[in-house]
Amino acid sequence: MASDWRMRPTIIENWDPSINTILAIDENGTIDLNGVRKNLLNIYPDKAHNDRWFTITGVELKRENFYQFKNSINDIKYKYWKDGCFNYKSGRKRVVFHSREIRKQTGPFNPKIIDYDKFIDDITSLIANTPFTIYSSSIDKAEHIIKYAYPYPVYNLCLNFIIERYCMNLNKKGLTGIIMLESRGKKEDKIILEFLINLIDKGNNFNSADTFSCIKGVYFNPKWSKSNGNKMSYILLELADLISYPIHKYVKFNKKDEAFLNFENKIYNYPNVNGYGLKIFPS
Repeated sequence: MASDWRMRPTIIENWDPSINTILAIDENGTIDLNGVRKNLLNIYPDKAHNDRWFTITGVELKRENFYQFKNSINDIKYKYWKDGCFNYKSGRKRVVFHSREIRKQTGPFNPKIIDYDKFIDDITSLIANTPFTIYSSSIDKAEHIIKYAYPYPVYNLCLNFIIERYCMNLNKKGLTGIIMLESRGKKEDKIILEFLINLIDKGNNFNSADTFSCIKGVYFNPKWSKSNGNKMSYILLELADLISYPIHKYVKFNKKDEAFLNFENKIYNYPNVNGYGLKIFPS
C-alpha cells in the first residue's frame, strides 16, 4: 500500500493485509447548483428533473469476501469476451462494467457481441450472491437551495454522511478500512483528498476525529491499471458503479426497479435504512 496517500492523490494496487475493508465510491448527477438556481422555477416542483438530484454511493467489501468476488466477476468477463478484453476506441483493454454502457447496450455490451439477456442474469446473480454493505446519500438540489441561503457544497455533504456511517459501522466491529474513489483529475482529486483528510483528522460537527481514525488511507484509481497494460480493472469501483445508478433512479422517481430490489437488503441497517444506509437531503 502506498504510504504517501496524504501528500497527493495516489493509486492503490495492492490490499494491505492489515486492512479489513475497502469502501469504493461512485456518483450520479452533477454537483452544480448554479444551473438549478437559474432554472428553479422550471425545475420546482418537478421531482424527476434530470439535474435536480445528486447521489454518492459507497460499497464496502471485506477482505474475506474480496477474492471470491474477484474470481466471480472475472469469470463473467472471460465468459463473454475473449481474454476478458474488448477493443475500445483507445485500444484493447479489460472489459469494465460501466452502468451507463450496460443500460444503453453500447461498447462491449452490444447484443450483437454478447448474449445480453444472459449477461444481465449473470450480473444480477453476482450482485445478489456477493456479501457487501451499501451506504448512499442523495441531495435534492432544488430543495437545498430553497432551504439554505448559503447551501453547503453538495459533494462534501453527501460524502461526509457516507464516510460517517461507514466509520460508525467499522468502529462497532473493531475493523479498519480504506476509501477508493475513481480519479477525476488532479485538481478535483486534490480537493476531495483535502476534504477527507480534514474529516479524518478533525472530525465533523457530530463526531470527533476518533470516529474516523479507522480510515487508514484514501486512494484515487482510474478505470484501468496502466501498470498492467490496461488488462486489469479496479473491480470494486465497477461494483460501486453498478449499485449507485439504481439508487439514484429510486431517489429520483420513488420507484424500486428490479436492480434495486436485487440488492436492497445490502443497504446498511436494512430494513430500517432511512438515515442509516440511505440518506436524502434535506430532510
